[in-house]
Amino acid sequence: MLLDLNDVESIVRWWSVLPERHDSYLDYKLRVSPEFAPAILEARRRITGSTELQALLARSVKERQQQEAIQSERRSRMSAVELLRRDLAAA
Repeated sequence: MLLDLNDVESIVRWWSVLPERHDSYLDYKLRVSPEFAPAILEARRRITGSTELQALLARSVKERQQQEAIQSERRSRMSAVELLRRDLAAA
């Protein structure tokens, strides 16, 4: 998906794909690229004004929390040796 930071509709469509992650990115872009502020701020206004999009954000946050809980549970079941092997394999 292409993102045009000058196009409000493009921002909203892009945000809808991964709301939580993209929400953070928009915060970042507002800080470092003020030239996109008008479109980003309007997109944010539309996002906050839409119950559908807010529900999408809440679902995204809930899914991330569930994934973190699953990963935490898996890690707690692993032995120290298994954790060390996993860490070494990732390095």
